[in-house]
Amino acid sequence: MANGTRTRLDPAARRAQLVALGLQMLSTRPLDQVAIDEIASEAGISRGLLFHYFPTKRDFHVAVVQAAADDLYARTEPDPTLPLRDQLRSSLEAFVDYVTDNRDAYMGLLRGASGDPGLRAVLDSTRSRITARVLAAAGVADPASNRLRLAARGWVAFTEEATLEWLSEGEPGRFELVDLLEEALVALMAVATRLEATGPGG
Repeated sequence: MANGTRTRLDPAARRAQLVALGLQMLSTRPLDQVAIDEIASEAGISRGLLFHYFPTKRDFHVAVVQAAADDLYARTEPDPTLPLRDQLRSSLEAFVDYVTDNRDAYMGLLRGASGDPGLRAVLDSTRSRITARVLAAAGVADPASNRLRLAARGWVAFTEEATLEWLSEGEPGRFELVDLLEEALVALMAVATRLEATGPGG
């Protein structure tokens, strides 16, 4: 609503509206360019009222990033009706499509979040959720199992770094990237499972 006409919304709806506008803006630019004044204008409210819902610009940015992380997690939810490898493949394809559509925001966030504890907490929580999803799909009853947990968590880090490099270089193709990420997880989990079976020192 860019005409400045204010529509009355209850606090929860207004907050959701502002985050949704932030998400929309985040899809086309890095987080540090998600402007508070522009968000307020689009919502038809004053800058001061926006700060009633989010005490600081940083609080607003963290809320937007949390919403983006939740969106990414939901979009990459595996289809339980598919065979396990097909679940992995479709989830990875959804992930690559998401980061392609949100290239600047994704790259800027991963490279810049280390300096902000709030953003870092969102990213760490998302990595933990994805790690837990991988372990659950692998049928790991005890997620504290060190080798399997480390393998899954390490794969999440590898996926982020490989995807950042791919977005920067544009090579290889999308299909080849998904292949690499898929085979990397399968290989890591296979090795971790074999080592786990041998016990300590195996």
